[in-house]
Amino acid sequence: MRPHRLRLQAFGPFPGEVEVDLDALAANGLFLLHGETGSGKTTLLDGIGFALYGRVPGARGKTGRLRSDHADPAVRTEVELEVTLGGRRWRITRSPAQERPKARGTGTTTEQARIHLQELRDGAWTSVSTRIDEAAAELDPLLGMSADQFFQVVLLPQGEFAQFLRADSARRGELLQRLFATERFKAVEEWLVARRTSTSAAVTQARQELAVLTGRLAQVAEEPAPEQPAPQWGPERLGSARTALADARAALVLATEERDVLRAQAEQAARVHALQERRAAALARRAGVDRARPLHEALEVELKAAARAAELESVLDDAARREQAAAGARAAEATARALLLPVGLPAHAEPTALRDAADGARRRGGLLDGLRGVADALLEERRQQAAATSEAQQQQASLAVLDARVAALPERRAAAGRAVDAARRAVEALPDTEARAASLTRACAEGRGLRDSLARAERLREEHVVAREALVSRREEEQALREARLVSMVAELADRLEDGAPCEVCGSTTHPDPYLGDGDSVTREDEDRARRAAEAAAREVAEVGARSAAEAAVIAGHRERLTATGHDGLDLAALVEQEAAVRSALSAVRTAAAGLSAATSALDAVEQEGARWTAEHVRLTTAREAAERRASEAAARAAAAAARLRTELGGAPDLDAAVAAASARASACDAVLQALAEAERASAEAVRAAATALHAADAAGFDDVRSARAALRSAAWRNQAQSQLRAGDDERAAVEAALADPELQDLPVVPADVGAATDRLRQADLRVRAVAGAEAAAGERARQLEELVPRLVRAQAELVPVEQAAAQVRRLADLCSGGGGNALRMTLTSFVLAARLEEVAAVASARLLRMTQGRYSLVHTDGAVKGGARSGLGLLARDGWTGQDRDTSTLSGGETFLASLALALGLADVVQAEAGGTRIEALFVDEGFGTLDEDTLDEAMDVLDGLREGGRVVGLVSHVAELRARIPAQVHVRKTRRGSDVVLTGC
Repeated sequence: MRPHRLRLQAFGPFPGEVEVDLDALAANGLFLLHGETGSGKTTLLDGIGFALYGRVPGARGKTGRLRSDHADPAVRTEVELEVTLGGRRWRITRSPAQERPKARGTGTTTEQARIHLQELRDGAWTSVSTRIDEAAAELDPLLGMSADQFFQVVLLPQGEFAQFLRADSARRGELLQRLFATERFKAVEEWLVARRTSTSAAVTQARQELAVLTGRLAQVAEEPAPEQPAPQWGPERLGSARTALADARAALVLATEERDVLRAQAEQAARVHALQERRAAALARRAGVDRARPLHEALEVELKAAARAAELESVLDDAARREQAAAGARAAEATARALLLPVGLPAHAEPTALRDAADGARRRGGLLDGLRGVADALLEERRQQAAATSEAQQQQASLAVLDARVAALPERRAAAGRAVDAARRAVEALPDTEARAASLTRACAEGRGLRDSLARAERLREEHVVAREALVSRREEEQALREARLVSMVAELADRLEDGAPCEVCGSTTHPDPYLGDGDSVTREDEDRARRAAEAAAREVAEVGARSAAEAAVIAGHRERLTATGHDGLDLAALVEQEAAVRSALSAVRTAAAGLSAATSALDAVEQEGARWTAEHVRLTTAREAAERRASEAAARAAAAAARLRTELGGAPDLDAAVAAASARASACDAVLQALAEAERASAEAVRAAATALHAADAAGFDDVRSARAALRSAAWRNQAQSQLRAGDDERAAVEAALADPELQDLPVVPADVGAATDRLRQADLRVRAVAGAEAAAGERARQLEELVPRLVRAQAELVPVEQAAAQVRRLADLCSGGGGNALRMTLTSFVLAARLEEVAAVASARLLRMTQGRYSLVHTDGAVKGGARSGLGLLARDGWTGQDRDTSTLSGGETFLASLALALGLADVVQAEAGGTRIEALFVDEGFGTLDEDTLDEAMDVLDGLREGGRVVGLVSHVAELRARIPAQVHVRKTRRGSDVVLTGC
């Protein structure tokens, strides 16, 4: 990684644009970055980290305040860095999320973080990506280290390394874990802890299962459960249960035989008892039949009288009907006479008077019918008067409507004129609207194409990530096989050793302890297969990267064409919305333009309607006056006809009422005459029927008609009575037959004692049930023990290996966690970090010895720590002049600076190697030189100057004035009230 040029805009304390040419500064060797406190020296280094990783180190990155408070609101905050990564020249332009003024209206809007990644290809900058995730996918493999590693090994924070130098093992381990990939060792620790927990849980579960089985077996055997059951405890319980089951089965056979004898005795007693009860019930039924005999004989007498009366029923019914008809006829006569009073006749009028009154009423009706012509003429005249009046009113209403239309004519004429003007304006606006719609259509098409290309690019990025992960996995497998191959080669050399023959490696003829290997041999073919798999994965990464680059070119083409439409500032949803709005407006304009001819015709139609309505007004006025004259003439004729009718009708309200009154008088008289004749006829028939009924009753043996009618019964009653008599006869016969049954003869007089026999049987049955329950319980106990004892024996056997495996895992987990027999109390991760720290101390000591004239070096120690704390990451300063090891906290300020600088440089070298050998061609050292004397400063400068070998860019951040005299290439950061700026000198 080599930076070439850095440009900041509205970033940190810099309100405007500042640019630093790092190539020009590096051409003179070291360069110095100086300025007042708070001027922004470190901000320039933050800009490099932000361009590469999108964040800045330390507490400054947690605040999220990267934008300059001095900057103009319209100026965007961004960082641009030109850098070489992996032999390729890149330009990274990155902006954080920030507030900017709204394009329309007042206030601000949030602008999301953005990036533009470009690559120099064939002398021209080519856009690679504008997506943050895509850019990270391109840059991360080339950088080869995380942001935290970069901030430690490229931007050397001296204060933090001084703290690291003096820190305890725990705090020192935190930094080392951020810089070195120890996750797999931490995962091993966690796996062992989890395995320890799972095996311990398995032991607990196995013991619990054994305890549960022991408790269940003891419960079944009905004895206390032992804490640690002996191997023979279960089988002994099973043998006892089998013996108890055999005894219970023998007792059950004896009890069952006794119960069978008692059951036969109880059944015989129950049979005799049932026959005795049958005989007693038959005797009781015969006594009941004897008590019902008087009622039975009375029912026979009543049934015979009902049979005689049934033969007279038709005669009796005819006499009753005729008497009822005579009464109805007399009531109808009274009702008809009640209608005489309303028509002016007395209710007791004689038949002769009624006939005369009916004839007079009919003659009056004939005279009134002759006046129908006069009444019809009156109605016709009144109809004509109403029709003429209605016609005059309709003409007047039409005139009112016409007057309203004429009054609205000026406004209609003006509206038609406005419609013509609007249509003409639409015709003029049509071309511009069509052009805007076409432009937005093209923009939407490019936007959709851009969206689809971005989606494909995202899928390619995911494929690239998967391919890179597969490449890393294949390379790890290749490395593992290579290492295993080396081990196999050692085993192969050991296999070829022969006593007395020289060793191919050391030449010795004695071989006391040859390496035997682990049994797994790795051949060159295995190694070659792993290498080919890694190469195939690398080709897959390259192929996906090429497809991603091609898709990026397509995206750039879409964006250029979208910019050409002038709508590149909008997203696809906004473009679609605007296109729909313009299309809607275009449709409205076209509709309005197409309506020009119709609007002109509408204006002409309004003028023509005005002329028609004036002529119609004259016609309606003439028609209304004619209708009013016709109505007046018809009213006069109707008055004359009405006067004649009043004279002829007398007091009647109208002709229909007079005719109805005459008809009602005649009808009332006719009704009374008819009802009178019907009453006389019905009375004569009733007298004749009563005489016939009396003669028939006497002949049937009844005293009178009333006695015969009282003896009448319904057919259902007679049928029920006959059934009841037959049932009584049948009951007597059944009782006698039951008493004659041979089984009921010669029965003992004393009742059979069924209860005593049943009690003896019940007691025997209870004894059988008790013995059967005991036999079932013994059988269930034996069955359960047959099941539980083998399981108990198996659980006892399985517990031993589980406890042994758990003990082994527990010892290993405690050892890797720093406990148990781990005398150093070092975890596995700390042990790995201790190896890395030992390597860092060795690399740092080479530079520290030079800077301290051979006096100091750094030594890693894994000695125990006071208080029993975790150890393994200790550092000591070895004084070469005294030969003593000193605690790093006893070093002076200048010595501490030199030691921390050497430690930082050594850590950078080791991390760089750990990151796969990624070449870091830039280094920035921040502060600390003010604590050094002149000679020591010379040594430190020589060491730093030596870091420039191979073209590395080395920058120092310091306030020390002497450095400004020593280093000609300088970046001076100046602080003012309006913000900071940058001045480059000596380059």
